[in-house]
Amino acid sequence: MQTILVIQSRRRPEILAEEQAEYARATTGAATLVFKNSLDETEPWDSPEILLGDAKAVIIGGSGDLDFDGGREDGHEVRVTSKNLVRRLTPFINHLFAHDIPTLGICYGHQIIGEYSGTRVFHDTKQNKVGTFLVSLTDEGKTDPLFSTLPPIFQAQYGHKDSLESVPTGAALLAKGERCRTSALRYGRSIYTTQFHPELTAEDARWKLANSPGYLPEDVSVDSLVKESPEASALIPNFIRLFVQ
Repeated sequence: MQTILVIQSRRRPEILAEEQAEYARATTGAATLVFKNSLDETEPWDSPEILLGDAKAVIIGGSGDLDFDGGREDGHEVRVTSKNLVRRLTPFINHLFAHDIPTLGICYGHQIIGEYSGTRVFHDTKQNKVGTFLVSLTDEGKTDPLFSTLPPIFQAQYGHKDSLESVPTGAALLAKGERCRTSALRYGRSIYTTQFHPELTAEDARWKLANSPGYLPEDVSVDSLVKESPEASALIPNFIRLFVQ
């Protein structure tokens, strides 16, 4: 069984633990998972091969704690931390791109790689959202090895304040939605990013929204926002089958 390195970017221990359980369920036992936190400065971020170990793929996960913008004022600690985090991860991401190592960046991970690739990540009130929304494959997505395994239109779980301003240079747009211009991207052959959360079931999404202050709108129930998303849930198992095993 192959190993996947999962990079987390969360501060609260209970959310770190819950996210680890979500990825364990999402990978359906098809891979061994090793977790590291991007906020841990003691990790060898400058030595990508040491950091990877025997991992054959990488997942860069989301964060309810950090924003690149989030509607916060310039110089806010959360925004500064995000910028510093990208600088810390740059040698590691350089290595991923140089060797086209199978990678899946999810939500904040999607934004990290977008920021790394030169696209502004900003608080766009026309795109930020929480709950379940429809995703549509582009023509490129319909022929992509990974995304062509999904139907042309499917439901996916979202929870984000920031969005990519544009498709980064060199990336292919694979999916978009009415309220998300860059729902999924591919860089090179095997580096993928999604603004939505394929690791979350509807049950997971309800728990996350209920336990993520600032994401759930006032006077709105979680159940009214979240629907089942079985097609999106197939993305991670298919990623493992195509790129990891």
